[in-house]
Formats: sequence, structure tokens, C-alpha cells
Amino acid sequence: MTRVVITGIGLHTSLGQGVPLNWKRVLFPTPFVPGSNNKIKGYARARDLAASVAQEALQHSGLMSREKLIAVHPDRMGSTFSASKPLFIDDENVVSPGILSHALQMRFGWSGESRTVVAACATGAYALALGASWIEQGLCDVVLAGSVEPAPHPLMAAGFSQMGVLSSESLMRPFDQARSGFVFGEGAGAVVLESDAHARGRGSKVLASLSGWACGADSHSAVAFNSGGQRIADVITKALAKARLAPNAIGHLNAHGTATRLNDALETQALHKAFGSHAPRLKISATKSTTGHLLGAAGSVEFVFTLLALLHGQVPPTAHLTTRDPACDLDYTPEKMQRATFDHALSVSFGFGGPIGALVVSRC
Repeated sequence: MTRVVITGIGLHTSLGQGVPLNWKRVLFPTPFVPGSNNKIKGYARARDLAASVAQEALQHSGLMSREKLIAVHPDRMGSTFSASKPLFIDDENVVSPGILSHALQMRFGWSGESRTVVAACATGAYALALGASWIEQGLCDVVLAGSVEPAPHPLMAAGFSQMGVLSSESLMRPFDQARSGFVFGEGAGAVVLESDAHARGRGSKVLASLSGWACGADSHSAVAFNSGGQRIADVITKALAKARLAPNAIGHLNAHGTATRLNDALETQALHKAFGSHAPRLKISATKSTTGHLLGAAGSVEFVFTLLALLHGQVPPTAHLTTRDPACDLDYTPEKMQRATFDHALSVSFGFGGPIGALVVSRC
């Protein structure tokens, strides 16, 4: 079985540009309202964000020198990088988010596999799972996987407002009794995946392994998940099985945590089902409380935070969680970072329309 490892990461969110700054601001949140004042919007903004995190991840991995790809044959490097919805060029014209992978290929000079998946707020998780599967199948030696979301077009924002899922106080309180919904952020996350043999053959530093992944769907409703979160629990269980881990092996979990009334209670039920008696022992973070909801970028950005938590032994806080909802009865790391040592962690994402993704990262 081909082991899939991680050799590079990149982040750019409403908190700032680069992994170090984002990690610092997620660990130690300051009064901050996520959003974007950038004058560049739509596709142009998505393209810039994608290029920013791709370059950081490629440089981190040692695969790029002076803007040139090195240490991998261009035909053996793939990319899967998308947003969650069509991207506006102007007020009347849109392009497919799949164009982003092509743009990255043209910019950095590889020519391997290139496909994208649009899976609402699980888009990033699906991208990493797809990229890992290419490596496992022997189609690629290296894959740049990730996702991006610019600040939403006013038309899209109006749709979310009509659904009643936006915060009434311009901040997010996941799992809090007073939660009222989410606020929009924007950003992108990128991960360089490699076969273990390729990474070690070129002398790369391996950060961790993507030991398990699974995707699934809940067709219960276009805007809601089935009662009890059973399908979410099923996908988590499949990811653990892929990693050959028991539920009690997971020390930390980055939750989807959208701070909506229904979602947070449902996610708590799903975690109880997936982890059983181990669920209360999980150290859980809802980093959307600091970044805002990144929609299609959430899965990749939150996976990078999960990886960093594993590497540094630091569990990010769930900001603004002051009064826990009795229906959300797990350890959600309220307000302050905690230190903990663990060998395996999990990130979970799901979204409107029913897509679900779970990713397991393990210490090498």
C-alpha cells in the first residue's frame, strides 16, 4: 500500500497571508471580524489567493526554486484545486471553478492529472481525498491539493441570508448556547501530497501522513442532514478504517462548527456516534470562530490547522465559546489554546447538498 505523506502547506485567509501568521492568530484570537476589504473580487481574487498558497506550499516542500518546479517530473505532478461555486468575472459573467487547477498548472509548469470536485463546504476535503487517491493508484508522485473561496458575491450572500444562517452579531460562537450563525471569511489552503517513496527519494522533510480519508453524502435534504448525524458518523468511521485506526486513537478533531443552531447539535450527535465512549476525551476545535466560514476553502484550511495542531501539540481554541449549549456536550476547547500530545487527528467538513469529507492526519 502506497503511503501518502505531506511535505508542504500554504495558507492565506482573512487573518493574513502565510502559515506562521495564520497559526499564531488562530491560537491566540484577537477581537476581529472576518471579511474582505480587498478591491479585487471574484475569479481574479480566487486566482490570486490560489497562487499565493500554492507558491508557499511548493516552496515549503522544496519542490520549487526561483519560481521553477524542481525534483519532480512535470507529467507525474497533478493538481486538484477548486472553489465551491462558479466564480464571477464581473456582474454578468462567471467561470467554472475548475479553471483554477489549469491556471496553477500554467503558472508553475506541471502537466499531470488535473481534475476538480465542487462539493460545497466540503470541497477542500474532497480535493485532498482525490489527490491522495491519485498517488495511491500510481497516477502521480506529487499532487498539489487545496481549495479557495473569495468573499461571496452579493447575490450569493443574499441567498445565505435568506436561509437564516448568518450571525446576527457579526461573530461566530460555535457550540455556544447563544450562537446565531456564521460570518463570511475568505481564503485558501494548499497541501503538497507525495508518495512516501518519492518524498524520501529526493530527501524531503516529511511533515506527516494523510493516513485516512473518506467522502460520502447525505441526500436527506438540500439544506439539512438527517436526524442524529448518522451519515456524518459513517464517513468518519470509513476514514478511520482507511487509516486502520480505532476511534480512541484520535486525540484531536477540527470540527465543521458553523455556529448555526441545527448544525452544531447535529455534529455533536455525529461525533458521539462515531467515537462512542471516546467522544468526551476528544480535544475539539472550531477554527471557523476565528477565520469566519470559508465555504469551499474551509476543508483545506482546516486540514492545515489540524496538521499544525498535531505537529506543535497545540489545540486551537474555539473563540467566543463562553456558555456551552447543553446539546453540545463535548470538549470544544473554549476560548483558550490547550497543549496536548497526540499521534493522530481528524478534520471533518460537510455542506449544503449533503457532501461530507473526513481526513485523518498521522505522525510519521
